Amino acid sequence: TPSYFVTKEAPARISSMAKGTKLIVVVRDPVTRAISDYTQTLSKKPDIPTFESLTFKNRTTGLIDTSWSAIQIGIYAKHLENWLLYFPIGQILFVSGERLISDPAGE
Repeated sequence: TPSYFVTKEAPARISSMAKGTKLIVVVRDPVTRAISDYTQTLSKKPDIPTFESLTFKNRTTGLIDTSWSAIQIGIYAKHLENWLLYFPIGQILFVSGERLISDPAGE
């Protein structure tokens, strides 16, 4: 679950418990992540709107609807800003979710 990374209060809480904590953040390609989120939701709620209708404000222009939670979670820079208020970048290790699956030892 990505909720720990996107929860606004999480960095402050973790920092207050252990300021020197080193963090590992596993990130995925944001498009792949959004599709995965959608298919998981679809399996539980088959009557949800199409992926395209949730993703695009305007499909003709390619304007993305960033208010949809599946898209918001994948805007990593937005969430990272909050973490950097409490932890220096040197305490955060970013790991590719795709590489973690394809080459765990290499990642």
